[in-house]
Amino acid sequence: MSEESLKEMEEIYRKYCMPLKKYVISLCHNADTADDIVSEAFYRAILNIDTFEGSNLFGWLCTIAKNLYFNQLKKKDNNNASLDDEDFIQVASSSDVEEDVIKNAQHQRLMECISDLSETERQVVTLRISAYLTFSEIGRVLNKTENWARVTFYRCKEKLKGMMIDE
Repeated sequence: MSEESLKEMEEIYRKYCMPLKKYVISLCHNADTADDIVSEAFYRAILNIDTFEGSNLFGWLCTIAKNLYFNQLKKKDNNNASLDDEDFIQVASSSDVEEDVIKNAQHQRLMECISDLSETERQVVTLRISAYLTFSEIGRVLNKTENWARVTFYRCKEKLKGMMIDE
């Protein structure tokens, strides 16, 4: 690889590393796992750069990272919680367990409502509330406009409010 190519890759890494990490954290909710996935995503992108056809490099990187995350989930048995589980540690160490249980139940209900949204709606909500991406960034990731991302997020919020009230 030439020195010019290395500089281009370094520039791409600097530009997209943090936004990609935010996106992956929104999927997995774990910074260490996100670091591993982001590293692997950039590695695979470098290996397969000749297959990239398009103008949305960030969207392509997000797709690679999302696929890596889903592949990781398939390998992992998520049904067995351990005593090292963050939720267990948080509840066990809390001084007001009842309040934490209520908050956890509300959070769980919200996550269930979000999972009932369509795939596209789920992505918009997750990118906005978990990855803290701007509407412009969300539009780029999903190959849509900034305005589309704003409208979709607003509609999803209203839909989620209705779903939570109907409980």
